[in-house]
This record gives sequence, C-alpha cells and structure tokens, in this order.
Amino acid sequence: MSNRVGICEWSMAASGPLAIKWAGKIGFDGIQLGDLGGSKNCFPLCDPVIQEEYLEASKKYNVILHSLHLFTLVREGGLQCLPDSPEGKQALFSIEKGLEAAKALGIPKLLVTSYDACSIINDYDLECTAKLLRAACDMAQHYDVKMVYECILPGHKIQEVLDYVGEDLKICFDTLNPTKFLRGDAVEEIKAFGTKWIDHVHLKDTPQNMKGFCQLGEGRGRYGECIDALKEIGFDGWYITENFYHTPPMGNTGSLFTTAAKDLETMRRI
Repeated sequence: MSNRVGICEWSMAASGPLAIKWAGKIGFDGIQLGDLGGSKNCFPLCDPVIQEEYLEASKKYNVILHSLHLFTLVREGGLQCLPDSPEGKQALFSIEKGLEAAKALGIPKLLVTSYDACSIINDYDLECTAKLLRAACDMAQHYDVKMVYECILPGHKIQEVLDYVGEDLKICFDTLNPTKFLRGDAVEEIKAFGTKWIDHVHLKDTPQNMKGFCQLGEGRGRYGECIDALKEIGFDGWYITENFYHTPPMGNTGSLFTTAAKDLETMRRI
C-alpha cells in the first residue's frame, strides 16, 4: 500500500456532499467525515436518503470516504465513563449509531477522541476510557468497522489504553498535538508507537505565536521532522490534513481552494 492523502471535512467551510465535492475538486484522494450533528440531529447519517447523497458524491468526485469522526462524543462526553454507567451506555449507543452509519456508507473506520467533554483528567478517567473502548471494539466487530482513537495525553498514557484494549484499537496520530498541548515529543512518540499502533495521521501546522494554523512546513509544528520519522518507521497509511483553511489566520490568506491545494502539494511530496 502506498500513502494516500485526505482532508478533514471540518477543515473546510462545508459539510456533507458539498465537502466531498470540494475535496475532489482540490484533488485529495479521500475525506474524513464528521457525523453531521450526530445525536443532536438524530443521527442523520443513518438515514438511507442522506447516505445515498454521500455515496453519489463520493463516486462522482472520486473521493474515498476514509473514516467517520464521532463528534457527538466530543460534545456530550461519556467516553471516559464506565460502560455500564448511564453516561457510558449513552456513549456506546452513539458509537453503535456511528458504526451503523459507517457500515452503510462503506466507511471502514470510526474515530473517537478524548477531547473536550471526553477529556481524561485523572487515572480513573483513563481506566474508564480503556474499558469503554474495549466494549466499543467488541461492538465494532459485528459491523466489520475498525475503531480508531485520538487523545492529547502523553504517549505513554495513550499506550496504557492501547495495552488494555489490545490490537483491535489503533490510533490517529496528530503531529501537532504534542507541541500544541505540551504533552510530549511528536517525533519520539511516532517512533514509539510505530506502525503497530498508528492507523492514520493528522497533519497540521501552527504559526510561531501558536495562534491558529498555517501552511504545512511553515510553522513550528515540526512537520518535516514528523514526516521523516514516519518514513523511518515505514508508515504507509493515510496522511490527512486537519488544518483549518476557513478560519483566521489561514482564512485571511486566500481561498481555501488555494491554501488547501498548497498543502496538498506539500503532502504529495511525501
């Protein structure tokens, strides 16, 4: 398998089929989708009519639906709760709806994140998150969808979760998170996780003042060093840009079709 490059839906000022269209027009191989509001919109991606629109756009613009990110949990929480608690049960319900949508859309991976309402702030949260993710992986096997996890904790803490859950769970490695959140060294974490645990990679960069985002390789996000480390471990999976092309300061530097295309060219040089 050779590396492919994609873009996050939320990196653009569009969602759904329009975001798929834009990703294709810019030239990306694929897109990582959001959940179109998830639970607050009664899980719209489980609607066959909406699914048909997504699939038609994917085919028309030759864009692979790489994965689905369950933003519902980031907003509502529950991932850091025990599976048999009311909050944990609600989180597993949302995960199952995400798995249902992913299977129907032919999306092979469901991404969940320990961030905002799902943040891990102590060892008990870490333990509960690991147990809930184990339950989620058991559920995912019935849908033939793989669970992927992203977390802003230091690498050794993320490894504790992975060791508990096992190899049914892989991670989305964000190259900027260790620098942005002062949680570790991105290059060393890439080497430590290796291809055994890294499923796909989020790429983004930030200006010297750490406010907002900038073109890949032009800020202090150690883009080049991270790419070198990923090459060193033999990573051959997807690189997905999570730069925010429609928000300041990037949004003030030109059309997102121009700025995203510039990052795409940088990514293609991998």
